[in-house]
Amino acid sequence: MTVVAKDKPRAAAAHPVQQAQRAALAALAQVSITQFDWSRTSLGPLPRWSASLRIAVDMAHLSPFPCAVVWGPDMTVVPNDGYRALRPTVDAQGKAFDAVWADVWDAVGPWVFDVLNGRSSFVEDPPVRINCGECAEQTWCTFGYTPLHDERGEIAGFLHTVVETTASIEARDHWRRLAEGFERDVQRHAAEREQIWQLSHDAMMTLTPDLKLHGANPTWFRILGWAQEHVQGMPILELVHPADRAEVQLAVDGLLQHRHADQVETRLRHCDGHYHWFTWRARFEAGLMTVVGQDITEHHELAMRQSEALLRNNERMEVVGQLAGGMGNEMNNLLAGIGGSLELLQSRLNERRLERVDDYVRVARDSVQRAMELTHRLLAFSRERPLAPKPIYFNRQLRQSEPLLASTLGAEIGLKWQLDVAPWAVNVDVPQFENALINLCANAREACLGRGSVTVRTVNERLTAWFPDETGVPPGDYVALHIEDTGHGMPARDVARAFEPFFTTKPMGRGSGLGLSMVYGFVRQSGGYAWIESSVNEGTKVCMLFPRSLHAIAQEQPHLGRSVSRARGERVLLVDDELNLRAVMREYLTDRGFDVTDVPDANTALERFHQGDVFDLIITDIGLPGGFSGRQVAKAIRMELPQQKILFITGYAQQQVEPEFLEQPGTALMNKPFMLAELADKALGMLDT
Repeated sequence: MTVVAKDKPRAAAAHPVQQAQRAALAALAQVSITQFDWSRTSLGPLPRWSASLRIAVDMAHLSPFPCAVVWGPDMTVVPNDGYRALRPTVDAQGKAFDAVWADVWDAVGPWVFDVLNGRSSFVEDPPVRINCGECAEQTWCTFGYTPLHDERGEIAGFLHTVVETTASIEARDHWRRLAEGFERDVQRHAAEREQIWQLSHDAMMTLTPDLKLHGANPTWFRILGWAQEHVQGMPILELVHPADRAEVQLAVDGLLQHRHADQVETRLRHCDGHYHWFTWRARFEAGLMTVVGQDITEHHELAMRQSEALLRNNERMEVVGQLAGGMGNEMNNLLAGIGGSLELLQSRLNERRLERVDDYVRVARDSVQRAMELTHRLLAFSRERPLAPKPIYFNRQLRQSEPLLASTLGAEIGLKWQLDVAPWAVNVDVPQFENALINLCANAREACLGRGSVTVRTVNERLTAWFPDETGVPPGDYVALHIEDTGHGMPARDVARAFEPFFTTKPMGRGSGLGLSMVYGFVRQSGGYAWIESSVNEGTKVCMLFPRSLHAIAQEQPHLGRSVSRARGERVLLVDDELNLRAVMREYLTDRGFDVTDVPDANTALERFHQGDVFDLIITDIGLPGGFSGRQVAKAIRMELPQQKILFITGYAQQQVEPEFLEQPGTALMNKPFMLAELADKALGMLDT
């Protein structure tokens, strides 16, 4: 309803008493709506107000006109400052609408019932005259009524707008148009804001100036999993990750002081205890902070995984680079032994002197075997794969790793052994165990500055209590492994952080700080514990405990120089582009009783297969020239002959076959280098199954 006063000349100046009253009312209007005890009204506490009521109140407080939201069955009044200043003798806040306007209810009441039935009103006649206070002049005003709906679409109240009439019809019409436009804006903005609040994919929340959660949209609750009753009124800093709280508080202080804040990335706690990353933007208005956040958890975690993988690869490449020098020297020594033995063997054969031929062959074979072991260990070190532990004899494994450790340390660093006479067996992933040893030796080499010694020590330990505390390992039997160097040592502050990822004391570009953290992670993943003992100028000792394994250890089968098993003329298709290697494999397999057909590439192999030749076994290298790999050869043949038996051979760690392909019957893989006898035995074993 709108009630319009008749045109009446305005007073030239306000009465002094009126001025004093208006000043007092202005001071009263400064009392924030958030400080009023709404729990005494039918609206209930402010945090429990519905979104539709909050939006209507926000719009009313932004209005340049005196207006109020009238809500609920008791028609409780929530006024803006101008509305409260209209009648200094009656503070409308929290009172019933009919009590506030009791003196003019005969003129106002019918239009109230009209608006509660869903009809807006802006009626110029009859006019209503109201008192602005004691000793103050009476004012003719126009009242506007606009119905307000709740979340269910039902009428829950109305917006009451009061416009003081002007002395002329034109001015009155102007104010009427402004009021009508404002009411339309209120309805439109309220609808748009509510739609955005309900349907936005971003998390939204409103906070009080003391950072308590005032409200949140459905997306916020969906992402973080909280129920409204658990977090309503909660200080938001309780949900912020402890490491981010200082940054959040600083951003809020800037927002409250300057009404703007930079975009902030922070983490909020999910109800299950983990954290989600958000990037936040915020504004402060109408006594509340409105905060909008975008969930970037997946993007952030992907970036972290990529960064960590890159740093780990850099760390691995650094260690491999340190290995290269030692490996080169070791391989040169082995090749020199092989070449010298072959040279003497050829010389003796030319001279027809056979008295020491077996010795030369033995030296060459021994050097080849050692070179093969070095190569296999280096390839295993370079691969990335999950742990595949198995029971091992600790001392035997350490001794087998000696060439790799010596190569890592270099010729100037001595390698000493102090091994327990009979250490217990342990259950570890051998390649990852060697990886850890190489990382520790690489660090020891850096600490020794090119000279000194490294001692490897093992001892059986029986713990009767948790070590070092309940966060460590439980009581039980363990094998202790100590790697001790005579280097420059570390201060206590560095020892405390040595296992932290990315912590390093090396100069920029010489280490990513992941070596020791990888060692620590491997030991803990193996069920053990690791710690460091060090002092400046007194060297460093890295200590590791591995749980004792009571599982049976598989016995290694000795490699025979020549197997007694022979083939019975089974046909073999041998595919390899390395001419010399293919020739010796063909000759050895022929000597073992196979009928061998050898080809240099995939296309030739498929031609022989399509010519109708039947082969009991196909032995193919994976990496072949011409853009057609051994895997593709096998797949093409299996499409025509699914039961064809295939043995893959490869000399490159990354040229692997898909696991599901290897799991097929009649399929196997051998890594180069291998003994020719092993190749023949593998072929016979596949043909016997």
